[in-house]
Amino acid sequence: MIRPSVVYLGRSRLQRNRANLIQTLQMMEAFRLVGLDATLYLPPWPNSLDLATRLREFGIESSLDIRSSWLLNRRWNGKPFVTLYGRRLRQAAGVYTRSVQISATLAAAGIQHQLEIHEAERELIGKGYLADIVKHHRQGIIEWLFPISHAAAEILIRAGATAERVLVSPSGTKLSAFAPIAPFDPDRLSAPRIVYLGRLSRDRGLDVFQQIAARGIANVTLVGEQEDAVQTSGKLEVVPFVPHREVPLWWERSDLILLPYQRNLPHADSISPIKLFEAMAAGRPIVVSNLPAIREIIDHEKTGLLVEPEDTEGWIAAVRRLQNDPQLARRLAQAAKEKARDYSWEKRAERIARACGWLAS
Repeated sequence: MIRPSVVYLGRSRLQRNRANLIQTLQMMEAFRLVGLDATLYLPPWPNSLDLATRLREFGIESSLDIRSSWLLNRRWNGKPFVTLYGRRLRQAAGVYTRSVQISATLAAAGIQHQLEIHEAERELIGKGYLADIVKHHRQGIIEWLFPISHAAAEILIRAGATAERVLVSPSGTKLSAFAPIAPFDPDRLSAPRIVYLGRLSRDRGLDVFQQIAARGIANVTLVGEQEDAVQTSGKLEVVPFVPHREVPLWWERSDLILLPYQRNLPHADSISPIKLFEAMAAGRPIVVSNLPAIREIIDHEKTGLLVEPEDTEGWIAAVRRLQNDPQLARRLAQAAKEKARDYSWEKRAERIARACGWLAS
C-alpha cells in the first residue's frame, strides 16, 4: 500500500530547546505511526549536531525524514523554498505548517495547505495576519485550520473562517513514555515535592513557587532555563535544562504539579501547554491557572483544581487542600490520567489526517 506523502514546513530550530520543536517532532513521529510518509523541512542546524542523537534526546526512536534547507532561513519566510520546490509541494498529498509566515508564502504561490494555529491574539491579531488567513481559508488555499484551542477557533470563526473546516486540535503527549512511572502516592502529601519543568519566568508563575517554598509548604524543584532570576532556598532548588526524554522521570518525582501561568503570558489566550498533558499522563494531582483555554481541558475538582493566576494565597490554599484531603488528590490524579488517553499525539495526528483526507475515514 502506498503511504500518502505529506510535506511539513517548519521554522523551529533543531538546536534550540523550545516547545514548538517538541510539538513538531512528536507530530512527525505520530504522522508516521498513523500511516503517512511525512517529510519535515527545517532551517539549517549546526554541522556538529547529529540528527539521530538529537531525536533520542526528545524520546523519539523512530526513523524520521527530516531535512535541513537554508532556503527556510527565517528572514525569508520560506519564499525561496516555495519557489524552488513548488512542483513537489503541489504533487504532495498534503502540505502542512504551523507557521503563519510560511502559510502566507504558500498562499501567495497558490499552493493549497493546512495551517495549525497557536498564538491567536498575539500573532494573528497583533501582527495583522488574521484577515489574510481568513481570506485564504475561505478561498480554499488554506484547506483546514487547526487551532489548538476553542478560544483560538472562536477568533478565527468570528473573523469569517469557514467553521466546517476548522478543527480544534489541542496539544498532546506520548502516553507510552509515562507508562513505566510509579503511581501517585498520597502518603507523601505530608511533605510533598512540587516539580515544574519549563522556562522559569514570572509570567509562568515563578513568584508562586518561591512563596510556597519560602513558607515551607512543600519542597520545590524547578527544572529549566531561567528567564527571570530564581531565589533558591532550602526548600527550592533549580535544576538546569534536561532533555525531553527525561521529563517523565521528573514528573514521577513530583507529588503535586502546579502550572501557574499568568495572564500576561504572551500566549495565555490560546494556550495548550504540552506539560499539562504530560502532567495528566503522569497521574499526578494538578493545580493549574483558571484561564479560558485551560478550562477546555481541566474540569475544576474533577480532573484538577483551577486557581486564579495572580492569587498567590489561592495557590497555597489549593496545595493545603490536597494535603488535607488525600482522597481528593487521588481522585484527581486518577481522573487526569484517564482523560490523558484522549490526548495522545497519535490520536491527534489521526484526527488531522482524516480531516484532510490523507487517511480513509
